[in-house]
Amino acid sequence: MKKKLWKWAIPAAVLTAGFGWAAVMPAAVESFMPRVETVRLTYTSFTPSVEARGVISETDGQWFATVAVKERDISVIAEGQSARISGAAFPSEAYAGTVYQIADSARQTSTVASVETVIDVIILIDDGDGLRSGYTAQAAISTDSERTVGVLPYSVICQDDQGEYVYVLEQGKAFRRYISTGDELPQGAEILSGVSLSDNVIMQPEKVSDGAYVLEVSA
Repeated sequence: MKKKLWKWAIPAAVLTAGFGWAAVMPAAVESFMPRVETVRLTYTSFTPSVEARGVISETDGQWFATVAVKERDISVIAEGQSARISGAAFPSEAYAGTVYQIADSARQTSTVASVETVIDVIILIDDGDGLRSGYTAQAAISTDSERTVGVLPYSVICQDDQGEYVYVLEQGKAFRRYISTGDELPQGAEILSGVSLSDNVIMQPEKVSDGAYVLEVSA
Protein backbone atom coordinates (compact mmCIF):
# COMPACT_ATOMS: atom_id res chain seq x y z
CA MET A 1 0.00 0.00 0.00
CA LYS A 2 1.31 3.40 -0.96
CA LYS A 3 1.71 5.92 1.82
CA LYS A 4 -0.61 8.90 1.59
CA LEU A 5 1.23 12.20 1.14
CA TRP A 6 0.32 14.99 3.51
CA LYS A 7 -1.12 17.89 1.53
CA TRP A 8 1.09 20.42 3.36
CA ALA A 9 4.37 18.58 2.80
CA ILE A 10 5.46 20.52 -0.28
CA PRO A 11 4.54 24.01 1.01
CA ALA A 12 6.24 23.24 4.31
CA ALA A 13 9.39 22.16 2.51
CA VAL A 14 9.42 25.32 0.45
CA LEU A 15 8.98 27.42 3.58
CA THR A 16 11.85 25.62 5.27
CA ALA A 17 14.05 26.24 2.24
CA GLY A 18 13.39 29.96 2.61
CA PHE A 19 11.71 30.68 -0.74
CA GLY A 20 9.29 33.19 0.81
CA TRP A 21 6.23 32.52 2.88
CA ALA A 22 3.68 34.72 1.09
CA ALA A 23 3.93 33.01 -2.30
CA VAL A 24 3.39 29.49 -1.02
CA MET A 25 1.17 29.80 2.05
CA PRO A 26 -2.02 27.80 1.38
CA ALA A 27 -5.33 29.56 1.96
CA ALA A 28 -6.34 26.89 4.47
CA VAL A 29 -3.25 27.64 6.55
CA GLU A 30 -3.83 31.38 6.30
CA SER A 31 -7.32 30.92 7.76
CA PHE A 32 -5.78 29.79 11.04
CA MET A 33 -3.19 32.57 11.28
CA PRO A 34 -3.86 35.50 13.64
CA ARG A 35 -4.97 38.68 11.91
CA VAL A 36 -3.33 41.76 13.32
CA GLU A 37 -3.02 45.48 12.74
CA THR A 38 0.17 47.45 13.16
CA VAL A 39 1.15 50.89 14.37
CA ARG A 40 4.34 52.94 14.12
CA LEU A 41 5.98 55.40 16.46
CA THR A 42 4.30 58.78 16.48
CA TYR A 43 6.27 61.87 17.45
CA THR A 44 4.87 64.59 19.64
CA SER A 45 6.11 67.62 21.56
CA PHE A 46 6.26 67.03 25.29
CA THR A 47 7.28 69.10 28.31
CA PRO A 48 8.10 66.96 31.38
CA SER A 49 6.13 68.14 34.39
CA VAL A 50 5.05 67.20 37.90
CA GLU A 51 1.39 67.35 38.89
CA ALA A 52 0.41 68.54 42.37
CA ARG A 53 -2.79 69.66 44.09
CA GLY A 54 -3.31 72.44 46.60
CA VAL A 55 -5.13 75.64 47.51
CA ILE A 56 -5.17 79.23 46.23
CA SER A 57 -4.39 82.06 48.67
CA GLU A 58 -3.75 85.81 48.57
CA THR A 59 -1.43 88.05 50.59
CA ASP A 60 -1.19 91.83 50.09
CA GLY A 61 -2.63 91.59 46.59
CA GLN A 62 -0.29 88.78 45.49
CA TRP A 63 -1.80 85.42 44.63
CA PHE A 64 -0.22 82.07 45.45
CA ALA A 65 -0.94 78.38 45.02
CA THR A 66 0.39 76.14 47.77
CA VAL A 67 0.55 72.60 46.41
CA ALA A 68 1.65 69.28 47.89
CA VAL A 69 4.38 67.62 45.81
CA LYS A 70 4.86 63.91 46.40
CA GLU A 71 8.11 62.81 47.99
CA ARG A 72 9.18 60.86 44.90
CA ASP A 73 8.88 63.98 42.70
CA ILE A 74 10.48 66.65 44.87
CA SER A 75 14.05 65.99 43.62
CA VAL A 76 13.19 67.51 40.21
CA ILE A 77 11.46 70.61 41.61
CA ALA A 78 13.46 73.84 41.87
CA GLU A 79 12.72 77.49 42.53
CA GLY A 80 12.18 79.47 39.34
CA GLN A 81 10.48 76.69 37.40
CA SER A 82 7.36 77.68 35.47
CA ALA A 83 3.93 76.28 36.33
CA ARG A 84 0.39 76.27 35.01
CA ILE A 85 -2.48 76.48 37.51
CA SER A 86 -5.92 75.08 36.73
CA GLY A 87 -8.95 74.37 38.90
CA ALA A 88 -12.57 73.29 39.05
CA ALA A 89 -13.71 76.87 39.63
CA PHE A 90 -12.01 78.08 36.42
CA PRO A 91 -12.13 75.11 34.02
CA SER A 92 -11.65 77.16 30.85
CA GLU A 93 -8.69 79.19 32.07
CA ALA A 94 -5.14 78.40 33.23
CA TYR A 95 -2.95 80.76 35.23
CA ALA A 96 0.80 81.06 34.76
CA GLY A 97 3.09 80.99 37.75
CA THR A 98 6.61 80.40 39.05
CA VAL A 99 7.89 78.16 41.83
CA TYR A 100 8.60 80.65 44.62
CA GLN A 101 9.48 78.54 47.65
CA ILE A 102 9.94 74.89 48.65
CA ALA A 103 9.26 73.86 52.24
CA ASP A 104 12.27 72.80 54.31
CA SER A 105 10.47 69.79 55.76
CA ALA A 106 8.01 67.14 54.62
CA ARG A 107 4.65 66.24 56.09
CA GLN A 108 2.22 63.34 55.94
CA THR A 109 -1.20 63.51 54.37
CA SER A 110 -3.89 60.84 54.38
CA THR A 111 -5.48 59.43 51.24
CA VAL A 112 -8.23 56.86 50.82
CA ALA A 113 -5.71 54.04 50.49
CA SER A 114 -2.69 55.13 52.51
CA VAL A 115 -0.63 57.92 54.06
CA GLU A 116 1.61 59.88 51.70
CA THR A 117 4.66 62.00 52.37
CA VAL A 118 4.52 65.37 50.61
CA ILE A 119 6.43 68.64 50.52
CA ASP A 120 4.61 71.96 50.23
CA VAL A 121 5.62 74.09 47.25
CA ILE A 122 4.49 77.71 46.93
CA ILE A 123 3.84 78.96 43.39
CA LEU A 124 3.68 82.69 42.74
CA ILE A 125 0.84 83.39 40.30
CA ASP A 126 1.58 86.05 37.68
CA ASP A 127 -1.93 87.50 37.53
CA GLY A 128 -4.63 86.23 39.90
CA ASP A 129 -7.49 88.26 38.45
CA GLY A 130 -10.67 86.24 38.91
CA LEU A 131 -9.29 83.95 41.63
CA ARG A 132 -10.58 83.60 45.17
CA SER A 133 -8.78 82.47 48.30
CA GLY A 134 -9.59 78.88 49.16
CA TYR A 135 -10.08 77.68 45.58
CA THR A 136 -8.61 74.25 44.97
CA ALA A 137 -5.81 74.19 42.41
CA GLN A 138 -4.04 71.70 40.17
CA ALA A 139 -0.49 72.70 39.27
CA ALA A 140 1.62 71.36 36.42
CA ILE A 141 5.21 72.30 37.23
CA SER A 142 7.54 72.13 34.21
CA THR A 143 10.72 70.29 35.17
CA ASP A 144 12.54 70.41 31.83
CA SER A 145 12.37 72.13 28.45
CA GLU A 146 10.07 70.97 25.68
CA ARG A 147 11.32 68.05 23.60
CA THR A 148 10.05 65.80 20.81
CA VAL A 149 9.46 62.18 21.81
CA GLY A 150 8.42 58.97 20.08
CA VAL A 151 5.26 57.41 21.52
CA LEU A 152 3.50 54.02 21.34
CA PRO A 153 0.05 53.20 22.77
CA TYR A 154 0.08 51.53 26.17
CA SER A 155 -1.96 48.63 24.78
CA VAL A 156 0.90 47.35 22.58
CA ILE A 157 3.42 47.16 25.44
CA CYS A 158 3.85 43.90 27.37
CA GLN A 159 6.11 42.98 30.26
CA ASP A 160 7.87 39.88 31.60
CA ASP A 161 10.75 39.13 33.96
CA GLN A 162 13.24 40.62 31.48
CA GLY A 163 11.41 43.91 31.03
CA GLU A 164 8.98 45.64 28.69
CA TYR A 165 8.58 44.49 25.09
CA VAL A 166 6.46 44.77 21.96
CA TYR A 167 5.90 42.49 18.98
CA VAL A 168 7.27 43.76 15.67
CA LEU A 169 6.05 42.43 12.32
CA GLU A 170 8.90 41.32 10.05
CA GLN A 171 8.46 39.27 6.85
CA GLY A 172 5.13 37.89 7.97
CA LYS A 173 6.25 36.91 11.47
CA ALA A 174 5.84 38.42 14.92
CA PHE A 175 9.11 38.99 16.76
CA ARG A 176 9.47 40.01 20.39
CA ARG A 177 11.46 43.23 20.81
CA TYR A 178 12.51 44.51 24.23
CA ILE A 179 12.21 48.26 24.70
CA SER A 180 13.03 51.03 27.16
CA THR A 181 10.27 53.49 28.06
CA GLY A 182 10.39 56.97 29.56
CA ASP A 183 7.67 59.41 30.51
CA GLU A 184 3.98 58.56 30.47
CA LEU A 185 1.89 60.76 28.18
CA PRO A 186 -1.90 60.82 27.70
CA GLN A 187 -1.57 59.13 24.30
CA GLY A 188 1.00 56.51 25.28
CA ALA A 189 4.47 55.80 26.62
CA GLU A 190 7.66 57.52 25.51
CA ILE A 191 9.93 55.00 23.74
CA LEU A 192 13.60 55.54 24.51
CA SER A 193 15.03 52.56 22.62
CA GLY A 194 14.15 49.27 20.97
CA VAL A 195 11.79 50.50 18.24
CA SER A 196 12.58 52.69 15.23
CA LEU A 197 10.33 54.83 13.07
CA SER A 198 10.21 52.18 10.34
CA ASP A 199 9.13 49.30 12.61
CA ASN A 200 5.58 47.96 12.35
CA VAL A 201 4.44 47.21 15.90
CA ILE A 202 1.60 44.71 16.33
CA MET A 203 -1.45 46.23 17.98
CA GLN A 204 -2.86 42.92 19.32
CA PRO A 205 0.04 41.37 21.27
CA GLU A 206 -2.31 38.95 23.01
CA LYS A 207 -2.91 37.16 19.68
CA VAL A 208 0.72 36.36 18.81
CA SER A 209 3.85 34.65 20.06
CA ASP A 210 7.52 35.12 19.27
CA GLY A 211 8.35 33.83 15.79
CA ALA A 212 4.75 32.99 14.83
CA TYR A 213 3.31 33.72 11.39
CA VAL A 214 0.60 36.39 11.28
CA LEU A 215 -1.48 38.17 8.68
CA GLU A 216 -1.54 41.95 8.66
CA VAL A 217 -4.90 43.56 7.93
CA SER A 218 -5.88 47.19 7.45
CA ALA A 219 -7.28 49.09 10.42
